[in-house]
Amino acid sequence: MDLKILGYNKTLFKKDWNMSKWSAFFIAGMLFFTMTLGIIRTNSEYETIVKEAEEHPEHYDYFDAEEYKESTKDFVKFRFKELTFIEMIILALVPISIATLLFGEEKRRKTFEVLATMPFTRWEIFFNKLLVAFTNLIFPFLINALIMTLALGISKNLREFYSVGLVMTWLGANIFRLFVFLGFSFLFATLTGTSISQIALTAIFLIFPLGFMGLIEMNLSAWGYTTVKIDEILNILARYSIPYLVFNLERSAIIFHFISGILMFIFAKILFDKNTIERSGETLEFESLETFFKVGVTGCISLLTGVIFESIGWSFDFPYSVSIIIGYVVGIVLGWLIATYSIKLNRSKI
Repeated sequence: MDLKILGYNKTLFKKDWNMSKWSAFFIAGMLFFTMTLGIIRTNSEYETIVKEAEEHPEHYDYFDAEEYKESTKDFVKFRFKELTFIEMIILALVPISIATLLFGEEKRRKTFEVLATMPFTRWEIFFNKLLVAFTNLIFPFLINALIMTLALGISKNLREFYSVGLVMTWLGANIFRLFVFLGFSFLFATLTGTSISQIALTAIFLIFPLGFMGLIEMNLSAWGYTTVKIDEILNILARYSIPYLVFNLERSAIIFHFISGILMFIFAKILFDKNTIERSGETLEFESLETFFKVGVTGCISLLTGVIFESIGWSFDFPYSVSIIIGYVVGIVLGWLIATYSIKLNRSKI
């Protein structure tokens, strides 16, 4: 029997889990070799260095075992608080990939049409995808946190270098990051109709607030205006931007991100209920968003090409104002054509 907890359905959960479980084990392995293995080997590596220093003092001038221990402790604490490049990739890209696999691929394969004919409610379909996504993302961090915690019970000496508290802080911080990134990914999963458009638009809008302000700043600079105010705005926006969570969680607007994460999941559910099978496979799920999409793409490309043409103009000693204007025109034409072609290419044939 299926558990009547919220919208849990064993069949739906198993289907989505079988489709995506490889990612959970792959990520767990990556975390183990890039994080966990190094942490649980801390004491043995420390003892190896100390023993070698005792046996070959000529190779270790001015070596102080206590000082080395303290520096090792500091390094371990740093590893728990600062993310490796691999962890950044996992936190930023894997939620997008999981959401794309659970939504975009279903739409591409037209399997949502099959689900619509079966005795499953929209809420059950959405809830089980959400549950599978969280399982895929949290399991790798949870299993590695468990291994590091068990290692403390096995090796008493290891407790000198880190504690259960540090492990739990590491786990909690990453679960929070994953929660926000997944909420954002789910929101765009219900706005887009193809895997490619889902990945592209999620990634674009992930950096859009800072990226767009950066484009404005570059264009104002190109026209000779000072951008001190924009720099101030960018510094404020940074605390509220999702990518900032990866690099500086402690300075991020935690409450804002927590509330926005919940709201993004709620809006994702509302939009999912409004998704129509007829538009699955199109760039966007809602026709009303197509004009906004075209204008947005056109505006951003125009601002970008304006800066690019300004640089080209300087290289050829061409009037910068004319170069920028030409860049804007080229960007408007190019952006509109790209956006229109993308929508037209994926237009439903039904």
